[in-house]
Amino acid sequence: MNIFEAMEARHAVRDFTDQPIDGAVLDKLRAAVAEANADGGLDIRLVHDDADAFGGCPTHYGRFKNVRWCVALVGRDDADADVDLDERAGYFGERLALTAVSLGLDTGWAVLHEVAEHNGFWRLEDDERMPAAIALGHATRPGRPHRSRPVEELGAVEGDGALADAPEWFMRGLQAAQLAPSALGKQPFRFTLLSDGRTVHAEALEGVQSDIGLGIARLHFELGAGHTEFVWA
Repeated sequence: MNIFEAMEARHAVRDFTDQPIDGAVLDKLRAAVAEANADGGLDIRLVHDDADAFGGCPTHYGRFKNVRWCVALVGRDDADADVDLDERAGYFGERLALTAVSLGLDTGWAVLHEVAEHNGFWRLEDDERMPAAIALGHATRPGRPHRSRPVEELGAVEGDGALADAPEWFMRGLQAAQLAPSALGKQPFRFTLLSDGRTVHAEALEGVQSDIGLGIARLHFELGAGHTEFVWA
């Protein structure tokens, strides 16, 4: 499965089996985590525990069962960074989630509370936060496709331009963004093609964890549109 197929195949799951993750798959995940940390300036950790890899932390919504592996999306708020921590966690976390799906695993995004009072599975420095985590493993049953907003609500063309006249790469990006997971399935983000026909402005709209959702959607848009076709505003 390639990364594009993984976007279509990825559906959120919260209930996992006892089946272990293959050692070769774990090696690839560890390499992907190291790459994400280097590219995103993050401190992501791959966490394992046979009882609860979330360390006993309650989830913001949704009940998870038998989470033995998770990706803890840890990083620092950096005033000099072009993209804030929540958005970076979304972007690079989804990159890892799609990598996991392409390796035959199932995933589920979660926002955890009380992450500083867990069962000792990770350490947060004084200037670090953990915006989200991703459960990994083998699902007890396949996940279901989530609802997607229509492309007319996710994208626009600056000025009086019609979305129907937008270039094909922009529409491919919006279609990929339709597959992006978000809190409560609301997809609170929007992409606008600026008047030069090549620059795209991405913005988070009002909603739960909207900056995380924007980071996820930006990755999907890039994968759908193609990196060489456009530039971000």
